[in-house]
This record gives sequence, C-alpha cells and structure tokens, in this order.
Amino acid sequence: MTQKWPLGGTDKVTYGNPSRKASTEVPRLEYPGRAAGYWYFMRELARNPREIGAMCPSSPVLARTMARLVPGGDGAVVELGAGGGSVTAALISHGVSLRDLIVVERSAALSEHLARRFPGMKLIHGDAAHLSRYEILRRKPVRAIVSSLPLRSLQKPLVRQILDQISLISAPGTVFIQFTYALRGGCRDVASGFERAQARLVWRNLPPARIEAFRFRDTADPGG
Repeated sequence: MTQKWPLGGTDKVTYGNPSRKASTEVPRLEYPGRAAGYWYFMRELARNPREIGAMCPSSPVLARTMARLVPGGDGAVVELGAGGGSVTAALISHGVSLRDLIVVERSAALSEHLARRFPGMKLIHGDAAHLSRYEILRRKPVRAIVSSLPLRSLQKPLVRQILDQISLISAPGTVFIQFTYALRGGCRDVASGFERAQARLVWRNLPPARIEAFRFRDTADPGG
C-alpha cells in the first residue's frame, strides 16, 4: 500500500487558532477536549488506518507516562503525530510550556482540531520526514522528541527517513520517546546517535503499549 505522505512544499507553521487570543497560561484541556479529539481521531483512522496505526487514541495513563519521561530544563519539546491531543495535553499538564512545545501533525483535520484545542501552541502542519527543513526547529536545542508515529506499520524507507530527521534535529542529551504495541522487542530501528535508556509497559491502554526512551549520546564522551 502506497504511503501518501507529502514530499514537501506545503508544510506550514501556525500558532494555534488565530481567531483566539494566545495565552501563556496552561490552556483549559476541556475545550471539547478529549471527546472532540476522540471523534477526529476515529474519523482519520477510518480514512487512513495504516498511517494512524492505532485502533484508539492514547489513554491518559499512556500519555502521562510518556510526558513524565521528558526531562526538565531548557530547549524545545517536539511532539510527532499528536493526533487528537492526548499526549499534548499530558505534556502541558506535566509542565512543558507553550513557548517550548512544538507539535508536528500531518493530518489537516487533526491539525485544525489541535489549533482550536491548544490556542497559542506552535503547530507544524507538515511531515515528520522533513523535520530539519523547519527553521523553528533550528532556533534552539531540542531537549525531547515525543513520538506517537506508527513506525512499525509505515514502510521501511519512510521510517528510516523519519529517524534520520530525528537525529538531525537532536543534540547530546536529547531524549527520544516512542511507544509501540509490540510488548517484546520494542522499537526495531533506532535513530542514529541514540542509545536505549529505559522502557516501560503500560497495561491501561487499548491495546497495552511499551514506551521506550532513547538518549542522544555525546560522541565526545569516551563512554558514549
């Protein structure tokens, strides 16, 4: 089955819904929140099941567990494949500020939903296979990349391209967090420069999931 991910040229960055006033405060996550996110997610799943790669949105437990793996400090937190916003909401609740959060979502419908749900958030309606093209991702170091992309269901050349792009926007200390439904073995491919740091199983998700965290090693460190 041919993937329909664009090759570039149409990607853009928005800052939430321009019709709503941006705020530096943590947005209310009730908006039509989870209910609206679930509806948009299921609609996109029906349209593009392989690209969505999940039967249900991430559970609050899975989202919170992923958010807790994000280190504190300075630098951008990049979320890939935000979907209906479950993990986005958890990241904000965990303390990731809107000035640091950058969300990348390919689906136009889901991007529109995310912009309404999280006004003021930096949102790239574009492709994770083109991360290094976005100037906004080159302005400051990236401290974490949180991915809900279905890497195990995408074609291998595309997965390799995405992982290469993740490496390009990373620096020593960057943490890459990815979940998978494969409870054994975890992620089959690792982005260049990263090494596995930890893994956690989340049973309260449909289906249960495994979260893996990788850390970009400092090549100047002889122990790396």
